[in-house]
Amino acid sequence: MSSTQAPDQLTLHRDSHLAASESEVPITEFELALHHISAAFSHWSVELNTYVGGATLPVQDVSVLQVVRMRDYPKSAAEIGKYLNREDAANILYSLRKLERCGLIEKVGSAPRQITYQTTSHGRDVTDRYAAIRRDILLNLIGSLSEPTELLESLTKRMWPLAGLYEQAARKVSVMSFLPSNENVRPVRASPAADLSDKRAGETRAEARSTVSRGSRRSARKVSRA
Repeated sequence: MSSTQAPDQLTLHRDSHLAASESEVPITEFELALHHISAAFSHWSVELNTYVGGATLPVQDVSVLQVVRMRDYPKSAAEIGKYLNREDAANILYSLRKLERCGLIEKVGSAPRQITYQTTSHGRDVTDRYAAIRRDILLNLIGSLSEPTELLESLTKRMWPLAGLYEQAARKVSVMSFLPSNENVRPVRASPAADLSDKRAGETRAEARSTVSRGSRRSARKVSRA
């Protein structure tokens, strides 16, 4: 293949920076499969939830809703994050607020550290219909495969150890910033555009805090005059 000829989708990864040797090809192909599976699951989950719930929510919100519904007991944001292997607590709370505004879940308790979430009657109806159509369509398609139960169990048993290896690798990378740099590991500095974006975001947060502070002072003056 000439240097000017574009490879097709099935061979794009070969001889690339991610598959410079034959031993790197299988893991690269596995990661490409993960991308495809993740995108396919996202498409399926969002389409199904839109159909049964009437509102288009991103797959992260749909997954949070399904976890809240599981076994019908109230769950904390931390418990939901642990089940989904997510550490972005702020985004989970954002999803919970959106689901609450949609009338799909409700808070239980009032103390900040004791707040849990459960599905409303509307949320239970939506998740029940989600499960029913999932059973009728997706599970029937999977059932057409040869020995589907054995296949899924085998895949799951192999996926968990691989997930653990990715977690281990992520932890190693997370501590690299605390180690003395060397010629083999050089952190890449963010682009000027990214720096500017971060600066603007910081200025926006500071401006928001200043606005809140001014509002609080005005409220205090009104109260003192009253």
